[in-house]
Amino acid sequence: MRITTFLLALVMLGFGAGIQAQITVTNATFPVVGDTLYVAFDTNPNIVAFTPPGGNQSWDFSSLTVGLTQQLVFESPAAGTASANFSGATLLYVNGAVENYLQVTNQAVSFLGYYGADPIGIGFDAAIRYSPPIVEKRAPMNFFDIHQISSGLLFPFPPSVIPTAIRQQLPFTPDSLRIRIAINRLDVVDAWGDVTIPGGTYPVLREKRTQYRETRLDAKVPPLGWLDVTDVVIQAVGLTTLGVDTTVTYHFYNNTSKEPIAIVTLARDQATPVLVQYKSNALTTNVRQLAAEAPQLLVFPNPASDRVQFRFRNIKLGQYQLKVYNVLGMEVLSETYQMAGRAFETEVDVSKLGAGTYFYSLWDNQGLVLGAKQLVITK
Repeated sequence: MRITTFLLALVMLGFGAGIQAQITVTNATFPVVGDTLYVAFDTNPNIVAFTPPGGNQSWDFSSLTVGLTQQLVFESPAAGTASANFSGATLLYVNGAVENYLQVTNQAVSFLGYYGADPIGIGFDAAIRYSPPIVEKRAPMNFFDIHQISSGLLFPFPPSVIPTAIRQQLPFTPDSLRIRIAINRLDVVDAWGDVTIPGGTYPVLREKRTQYRETRLDAKVPPLGWLDVTDVVIQAVGLTTLGVDTTVTYHFYNNTSKEPIAIVTLARDQATPVLVQYKSNALTTNVRQLAAEAPQLLVFPNPASDRVQFRFRNIKLGQYQLKVYNVLGMEVLSETYQMAGRAFETEVDVSKLGAGTYFYSLWDNQGLVLGAKQLVITK
């Protein structure tokens, strides 16, 4: 459908519903240094987010449950260990062990990039910067707004940073490698109304985002030069983070809350919600500030089918439990390890687990969780 035709349909629906009731989202909802945002995640939502475009709608997300919670602390970029790589950044927030750098203007909050695990999950840390930056939020935001964005990156790296077990599976010996990512996204503010989440009802604008992301891997192989080896690596290593991925999300924005009221990620059918991030009205515990040596949890490959390699970094000497849970919160796997250094690796058989989404976490001997992440099993 052409954008002009789609816009005309929105106009007709808007006037038919009484357009004067819609809100405008301003830059007063942009984060600033010192803010702490509280969000929760439902990893098995039972809601309906997909409704036709138009105004004066009601979305009932009151059945959302808390699977995970997160506190986003916004700091000066100077507090990050990789700030020198992100000139122009005005904000920093840390998600687990990942430093995220933002640039905030009067018109937009843009994601410059991050320092953390590489974009395709091979298992090394790097400063990843997108060009141009990826717009995360705009102001003013109104019903009918339509925007298209394009971004990407070209990131070279030496083969030596790849774990030996993975490097040995490659059917070639490269001098160098590089990751190519192309991102194209269409953002349409296609609806407005009220959304109810646990703890409150909010007037919102709904922005539908359709993102096409293509991730390729090149290898410099003498004497041929640079070659696209994406398909070869997928077949040899099972690196399913490569290739083309289409993601549809609905973002529900309020005109006073700095947290999005809800962000709904849809399955490939573009109708069934599979993950919801939403404003947590109950999360009030103290936040943990940026730690340069925070524990890091990595897994490869992800998605996996039979065996996975867990890699833990910045782990103090002691005994730990690795636990895997299904989406209902039931423990399906547990292993105990004595970790004796800053880095620890182990291979785990997950072939008996059914296909689906799981979460893995690392617990110390005092019962504290050092981190939790998602693991996808395919068959």
